[in-house]
Amino acid sequence: MRRIRRGNPRLKESVHDPYRSDVKQRTPARCAACGATYRNGRWTWDRLPNATPVYCPACRRSAHGYPAGELTLSGPFLTEHTDEALRLIDNVARAETREHPLHRVMHVDRAPERIVVTTTDIHLPRRLGHAFENAWGGKLATHYDEEGHFARVTWTR
Repeated sequence: MRRIRRGNPRLKESVHDPYRSDVKQRTPARCAACGATYRNGRWTWDRLPNATPVYCPACRRSAHGYPAGELTLSGPFLTEHTDEALRLIDNVARAETREHPLHRVMHVDRAPERIVVTTTDIHLPRRLGHAFENAWGGKLATHYDEEGHFARVTWTR
């Protein structure tokens, strides 16, 4: 009996993420830094005994200082509402991280009339940007760099 293979082995990966592993990880595995657990092809916050210690992609990105996404908030509105903006960032990021352990905020850089948030994935900046747009309006722009696996989102008001 002949086995049917799925997919094209000669097809190259269209999105290059340097922190995505080409080989399947042994399960269960647990991140030695944050405690996230890898099981059945997915990272979760479950606690599993006898898990192999590894480092998750989010912790490796943070340690190397290599973000996958960036949200830039700017405008005079931000000067008056900096505390509310930081609370919104924290609330949305916590909700996202609770559901997806690899979606985390790496760093928040504050300056007058400007906040820059770097993240470990490409989806969190878009979600944060939409939260700002829904809360306070403003202008939202999103740019995805397909080959570099990077998302840049800007919100201005």
